[in-house]
Amino acid sequence: MSEHIQDHHLVETILASSKNPVSLDDLRTRLPIGVNVEASLRRLMDEYKGRSLQVIEVAGGWTLRTKPELSDLCRKFLRKPIRLTNAALETLVTIAYFQPVTRPEIERIRGVTVAKAILDLLLWSEWIRPGPRRQTPGNPLTFVATNKFLQQFDFKSFDDLPDINELRAAGILNAEKDLGMPLPDADSELSEM
Repeated sequence: MSEHIQDHHLVETILASSKNPVSLDDLRTRLPIGVNVEASLRRLMDEYKGRSLQVIEVAGGWTLRTKPELSDLCRKFLRKPIRLTNAALETLVTIAYFQPVTRPEIERIRGVTVAKAILDLLLWSEWIRPGPRRQTPGNPLTFVATNKFLQQFDFKSFDDLPDINELRAAGILNAEKDLGMPLPDADSELSEM
């Protein structure tokens, strides 16, 4: 067996045995010196093209995933997916876009009160986690989205989230409210709202 084949098999073994996506830096740390990680990943992606699994980049790392067209067959073997209400989804989206964000800020952005049960569900799912406390009176707790959120929704990074104008058009964020806080990558059109 050639060294190149061994290299991509080593990468495949790490990906298959890891619960979470593995970053390039982590792969380099785990593999022997001289292994071309990028070439090994490209080879694996090519080899998996005709199979039921795929090698993909998600949440800042690489992983093996069932192809979307075959995922329904696997669902019965996995635990039941978390069902989000519209309020929970809106809260999750708000946290992902405005992180770190406090509960009152989430309520101001959404225009409605956030139930404690919604935050508890999102914390339990590990799609959000407590962030740093604000250095303001009362030191309110903030919330941030996690890599598990990125994994669940197949985003490579938070930079891949849809444009905030799309969320406003879809009614997920209240377009009429003055948010009173900076928007992520705010352009002049958003700043005037």
